[in-house]
Amino acid sequence: HWQQSMDSNSMANYNIPEGDSLNMDNNSRNNISLFHHQPRPPSRTSNESFGSGNNTSTNVALLASKSDYLSSAPGTDFFSHTQLDAISSNVTDNSIHSSQNSTSSSDFVGAPILPQARTHEGPSLSLSTPGSFSDPYGTTAIVADDSGSMIDQHADLSYDHSLGGGSLHPCSDGNSDHRSIASTTSGTGPISVTPLAKKREWLQRMNTRLLNTPIGQVDPNIIPITAVMNAWAKTKSSKGADMVEMWLERVQKESAAGNPWGVEPTTKMYTMAVDAWAKSGEKGAATHAEKILQHMNKLYQSGHNPNLKPTTGIFNAVINSWARSGEPMAPTRAEQILDWMDQLHRTGQTGNLDIKPDKYSYNTVIHAWAKSGGRQAAMKAQGLLNSMHLMYRQGNTSAKPDTITYNVVINAWAKSGGEGSAVEAERLLSDMHRLYDSGNADVKPNVVTYGAVIDAWAKSGEKGAAARADNILANMIRLHQSDPIRNHDLRPNTYVFNTVINAWAKSKQSDAASKAEEMLVAMGRLHACGIPGLKPDAFTYTAVIDAWAKSGYRGAATRADQLLEKMETKYIEGDNDLKPNTFTYNAVINALAKSGDQGAAARAERVLQNMVRRHRDGNDDVKPTTINFNTVLDAWAKSGGKGAAARAEEILVWMDQLNKSGNTDVKPDTITFNAVIDAWARSGEKRAPRRAEEILDHMDTLYRSGNEDVKPDTYTYNTVINAYAKSGEKGSASRAEQILASMEQRARDGDEDLKPNTRTHTSVIDAWAKSGERGAAARAEHILKSMQTQYNGGNSLVRPNAH
Repeated sequence: HWQQSMDSNSMANYNIPEGDSLNMDNNSRNNISLFHHQPRPPSRTSNESFGSGNNTSTNVALLASKSDYLSSAPGTDFFSHTQLDAISSNVTDNSIHSSQNSTSSSDFVGAPILPQARTHEGPSLSLSTPGSFSDPYGTTAIVADDSGSMIDQHADLSYDHSLGGGSLHPCSDGNSDHRSIASTTSGTGPISVTPLAKKREWLQRMNTRLLNTPIGQVDPNIIPITAVMNAWAKTKSSKGADMVEMWLERVQKESAAGNPWGVEPTTKMYTMAVDAWAKSGEKGAATHAEKILQHMNKLYQSGHNPNLKPTTGIFNAVINSWARSGEPMAPTRAEQILDWMDQLHRTGQTGNLDIKPDKYSYNTVIHAWAKSGGRQAAMKAQGLLNSMHLMYRQGNTSAKPDTITYNVVINAWAKSGGEGSAVEAERLLSDMHRLYDSGNADVKPNVVTYGAVIDAWAKSGEKGAAARADNILANMIRLHQSDPIRNHDLRPNTYVFNTVINAWAKSKQSDAASKAEEMLVAMGRLHACGIPGLKPDAFTYTAVIDAWAKSGYRGAATRADQLLEKMETKYIEGDNDLKPNTFTYNAVINALAKSGDQGAAARAERVLQNMVRRHRDGNDDVKPTTINFNTVLDAWAKSGGKGAAARAEEILVWMDQLNKSGNTDVKPDTITFNAVIDAWARSGEKRAPRRAEEILDHMDTLYRSGNEDVKPDTYTYNTVINAYAKSGEKGSASRAEQILASMEQRARDGDEDLKPNTRTHTSVIDAWAKSGERGAAARAEHILKSMQTQYNGGNSLVRPNAH
């Protein structure tokens, strides 16, 4: 196919010949008219909005014949978010927008959590005749078999053609999400809406029909071979890939049997098989895809089928399958396929001069290296960029690096995170500006470029990184404001601001929180002044809250809490972009728990209660966990207020109730119990030591009955001993020493988690020192000597110190 590639940030009008395909890069704004031959139906209304990538708006008017189709180039799946091939996600009325971390509660059954205290939507379609015709969703988008059942092979639309007009409902693959599509279909009856199962049923029917047809007698006018293969490929499953191969094998048999309709395998069929494996998600899919290419190439080289000449497209599809595989060897193998392409091109082997690496080949391999992370990967990506420049200078114009190439290499440096990586990323940005200023319009830096460089500084951890990221953003804004039309692609957006805010949050500088909030305020003002893509969202607020939480300033927790309240208010008022999530609540709870402010524990608990309530009301973006509860318990323990220990126990009971009601993310563990025991140890109440020991005994009972999540550890015992040490009551020191002896015995019996340490012995010594009992000093000295003996014998856990 003829492919028109629109470079980043271009504004263009295209008249595309029949049967051609269109690739769109990020940040392009395109008006596209596709004029095809008669018959005219189906038709699309004009001015439909297709969001096919970052900051992309496309107006499409389509008059398609029944055999035309629009598709993305094979093997360019990395760029699918910028191509019409991917626009079927997130369908809403007449517009399509493609968008960009247990155990069973039965452990507690039959045992209370605490012992009883002993002392206390989409586009319009117009349909006319059965058959197959094109749609911007993908190749041969809709097909009809002779029963009249029409299936959209890409957007998963299904309906009964024989019934006439009505509404269509697409189902995203793998679920039953139905989103209404306005239809201009004329007819005499309603369209029958069916789930994804309708498509699968049709595919199985085609499989059965194929199996029942004698070899050599498959009529492509009755059994739409290519459409069925494409439909199976679109299922993105291992079964789908197997089915595509099964159909391909049958086509080979048809050809060998002399099919009278001229059915024979084509390069396109092999490419679909490769692409099906690439998208299957199956382990080993890339290896399988590569074997298909090798088999096809072998058939061509043998001269059996000159129509199976390998193309750049199928090589790109195999490279893409490796890039998507996630296997450790993926980038290396993808690069080896690239080298194979280059060798075939350079040697002109057996007429393969039309196989040559293009920018899609290189960009996909670079992306594979970028995903793998690490400095070596970034250096590999950089080397491939250099090779592209060399290849372009040698005459391969299709391998000319573009903005996407540079953006992916910069992203590789950002992900490497090593020292000097941010400097390398910024150097590439400077190179792009130099090349663009010298007349190379293909490498014009855009907001994505700047965002990647800013991200590199944010992840670098280097001193002054946040300030450098801030300066780069300021420079981008200055360039945009100097010429808003020429530099429309440098208009700041929420992402780049969020990245700089995140850099400040991570910086640990004394003024980081105030700097982060200044940027939040600036975003709000710029958005109010008419920049729609610069609106604070949940990530913005969460990053600022996190910056305050980490600042350690007096009043920082209060400010974090205020920002959360502001988010909640705006969300309730209808701003869905400010919907607080689990990370938001976590940051505020942590800030309050660590602040030590008066009333902080109660405020942290209030935030936790909001989380639980929102989750109970169906908000899956807010999911309380054991960690959240433990943080609040720790806040109560450290508050030392009257009733704090009792409140900690109540929260523990609440956790247990949530867990038993089905919330497996909230299950009390050892840390939970330790926090409650600590709350009692700090409470100063007369009954505190006994209650602390009762909870310890109950933990031990639960553990011995099979709940390994609540196994007591050295910290548990130390906290109980500390409770006795603080009480000063008669007999407390003796009881503390008995608990120490119990720990030593269990450690000798093999329980490594209960080995006494320096703190254990120090707490028992402290208990005797405060007891005022006769012989207390002698007992304290005896324990100290025991520590010295153990330490001299090699037990480093009980090293005596000045305390």
